[in-house]
Amino acid sequence: MLPPIAEFTDSLLTGTGRKLDLDTCRFTDYESGRMMGVRADMTPQVARIVSNRIKPTTQIVRLCYVGEVLKSRNNKAKGSRSPIQLGAELFGHNSVQSDLEIMDVMLSCARLLQLPNLQMSLGHVGVVQSLMSLAAMSNEQQHELVDILKRKAMPEYQAWLSKQNFNAKLQTAFTQLPQLCGDAIEVMERANTCLAGLSNTLDQALQQLDLMVRYLSNTQSIQPHLDLSDLRGFQYHTGVIFACYSVGDNAVLVAKGGRYDEVCAAFGESHPATGFSIDLRNILDRLPEPAATVASTIYAPFNDDVKLFERIVALRAQGHQVIRFYEDSAIPVDANQLVLQQAEWVIKSNGL
Repeated sequence: MLPPIAEFTDSLLTGTGRKLDLDTCRFTDYESGRMMGVRADMTPQVARIVSNRIKPTTQIVRLCYVGEVLKSRNNKAKGSRSPIQLGAELFGHNSVQSDLEIMDVMLSCARLLQLPNLQMSLGHVGVVQSLMSLAAMSNEQQHELVDILKRKAMPEYQAWLSKQNFNAKLQTAFTQLPQLCGDAIEVMERANTCLAGLSNTLDQALQQLDLMVRYLSNTQSIQPHLDLSDLRGFQYHTGVIFACYSVGDNAVLVAKGGRYDEVCAAFGESHPATGFSIDLRNILDRLPEPAATVASTIYAPFNDDVKLFERIVALRAQGHQVIRFYEDSAIPVDANQLVLQQAEWVIKSNGL
């Protein structure tokens, strides 16, 4: 899938795309006088295409895309402002199984890149959302808490917690929340002690995470890192969030994703969705130079002989590099070249 690189901003920044407002580079369309923008993320575009063109009903839709995006602001890691975004999305299924399918695809991509020491992080924005609902927080209180947790500002969090008037169970839950971070199995054991039974929604989120942790351990041989106070993409994601890293002297983000069931709603149809994306330019810059795969270099004259053309095609298919030359002086000494002998094109060294 190749969505357009620029669109009118009233389409580009619709729904969850509004969060990209400050990252979007704008210009005026000289024909209409309307404002246009260069995409800063491709996922909202894909969601609009699914809602307006594909319109899935009971059918699951699996899509992939690749293309450049442009950001008006540099990211926190000081990477490129014009990353090549590659991603995969699954629409039409709202369950842990489709989240795991997307994680499988993401890990397969990472392994194809032959990146070392792959590790995963997991989270679930529904955990904090459920706790805020149980505490009947106002929008202002929610914004304050989300801001503190996003910044991992623990002194601020302790000061905020001391001002709250929660019942005993919620007080314990909020006290333990920032500490529910680390090895996934250990975190799940602690979470099932201090969070289980508070609400059906919260129990469902914990059950989903438990299933994911066991699946990744059994099938992918990965023991993920779990952080239940991680609110990355809180205004965008609606369930599980995940990321894949290559860990050496430092951790390099390979891919990130999660569930975002509300992304299609702004375009007239609501479809559950999950997916991931890779900043391909950032990853390619970190890969080692590939080993040379050219079998040999052969020089060929340029004329309209059909047999010569067919011989060149065959040699290139075998992995040889065939360079066309226009003058004999362009051929290096002792280089291999195609010469015509008895109506056949054969390889000879020009040093002979």
